[in-house]
Amino acid sequence: MQDPCDHWLVYDLMSALPAEVEGRLLMGLARREAEQIAEQANTGFARQPAHSPVSRPRFA
Repeated sequence: MQDPCDHWLVYDLMSALPAEVEGRLLMGLARREAEQIAEQANTGFARQPAHSPVSRPRFA
């Protein structure tokens, strides 16, 4: 999603907060970078087994 400063961020729809990877908030990104990260995250979570006890967050 785009922030008020015209940068992009990856947003965790489950936590309603910006997504974080290895302690790095995924904010202040170029649009393409944010789209690629969100796509990779969503693809990775979609591959989890349906019986997994871990919830499947979705990213925007």
